[in-house]
Parts: sequence; C-alpha cells; structure tokens
Amino acid sequence: MWHGIKSFTKGLRNLTFRYPPKGVSIVQENTRASLHPCVAHRGFSGIAPENTIAAFQLAMDQPNVDWIELDVHLSRDDVPVVIHDSSLERTTSGKGQVNKLTAKELGGLDAGSWFHSSFSSERVPTLDEVLVLTTGKCRLNVELKGEDSSPDDLARQAVEVIRSRQLEKEIVITSFRSEVLEAVRRYSTLVKTGLIIDDRPADLIKMITSIDASYLSIGFRHLNEQLMEQAAEADIQVMAWTVNSVNDLRRLASRPEPFQLCTNYPDRWLAAIKGANE
Repeated sequence: MWHGIKSFTKGLRNLTFRYPPKGVSIVQENTRASLHPCVAHRGFSGIAPENTIAAFQLAMDQPNVDWIELDVHLSRDDVPVVIHDSSLERTTSGKGQVNKLTAKELGGLDAGSWFHSSFSSERVPTLDEVLVLTTGKCRLNVELKGEDSSPDDLARQAVEVIRSRQLEKEIVITSFRSEVLEAVRRYSTLVKTGLIIDDRPADLIKMITSIDASYLSIGFRHLNEQLMEQAAEADIQVMAWTVNSVNDLRRLASRPEPFQLCTNYPDRWLAAIKGANE
C-alpha cells in the first residue's frame, strides 16, 4: 500500500511550486524556519486524505515539520477519534453522525478513497493511535470540535488519553469554543490551551487570557503588527491558518514577529522559507 502512496504523492509533489534559494543563506533559512515553524494542517492534507495515518506520516517525512494539527470528536463509546466533520459522508465511506458509531465501527470505514484509490486502506484513527505514531517525532495541535458532544465529556476524554501517554506538556489543545477550553483547564493545569478564531475583535487578547489560555490560532488574514505586539506582551503564542498560497507563505515568512504557519502543504512552506524576501 505504501508503495502506491509514495508513487502517487511523488507525482503530486512535482506539481507544487518550488523556488531556489537564489542567494538566501542557510543561516537565513534556519532563522525563518525557527521564527515561523510549520504546522501541517490535518497532516500533509494537500497530497493525502486529511486526518489519516498516511497524512500524518507523510507530514513527518518532510524536513522541519515538528507540528501537526488535527481534529477530534467523540465516538458513541466516548473514544476521541480523529476526524474533522461531525458527519461521515465527506471523508469516509460511512453515513450519518460520528457520535452514532463506536470507535471500532469508525475504524472499519474507508477514510481514504474519497481522496484517491491508493489510500483505500486508510481508516478513521483514534487520538491514541496518532499519539503512538507521533510521540517523540512530532508535536500535536489537537482541535476539539465538540459540537456533537458536551464540552465536559470531550475535554475529559481527550485529557485522559493525553495524560495516559504522559504528553500533557507536549500538546496544545485548541477550540473555537471557549467552554471546551475552560473544561480542559478543569481537567488539566498542564496542557496548553488556545482559542481558534477567524476574526480580530478589539478585546481578543483579553478573551484568551480570561480563559487561562496562552495560544491563539487565527485566520492568517487577520494578522497585523498591533495584534502581534499585544500577543507578545501577554506571552501568547500565535499560529496563522490556513496558508496554502506560496505567495502568502513567502509574505508571512518575511515578517519579523515569531508565529507558526499552518498549511496543507509543508513542502510549499519550505520553499517559502527559502524564498522569502527574494
């Protein structure tokens, strides 16, 4: 199966934009890479089905990818499973709601053929399976979706899985829902939490600190100098999402403030880091 995947993805990689360094030093590249670390959005979802083991492995195979973002819902038997939508139709062979099936039943669905037939063996993984795959190799930004379960149940189950692997200090839990983040904090004082938002209200930094969070995941078009200054003053780490255009990646990679860049295409991120300011 992996031979087929690699052949398929090799062809797709050849379609991505690449910029030669043209006078950019290795020191400059390394500085930009450390200033703007890459977060692989749902894994290497540009060339593999999102939120699958294949997408995560392909992301880790890329140079300098130290973070992966993924999405979590609860199954019917309260197991945290990795899938973006609350329904099954878009990314699996199943129908109906994620929370109506057990983790075992979800693990029996085809979660790859919708993307390409070479990924037909991909399944809906559990959060624990992804932790086993990535521990010691890559850190995780775990987005708790939770519109189909209670914030308390979702937070408790996710924290328990993370704690069972002794990874509370290695993982960031994010959510659009502040009540989910507040629930996480009730179950763990060690896990870093962050608010996801596609807006820039005037009181954004206050919103984050008021729920004892220290991470901001924001739509990249809302980044500006004032926000970055406010975040730095409050010791809030920032991630800009989801940046897939090489031009946008290059522009953001040239900014002086430190923040993470979340993208479906880690290879484009690397090209942008090398080509910033050309």
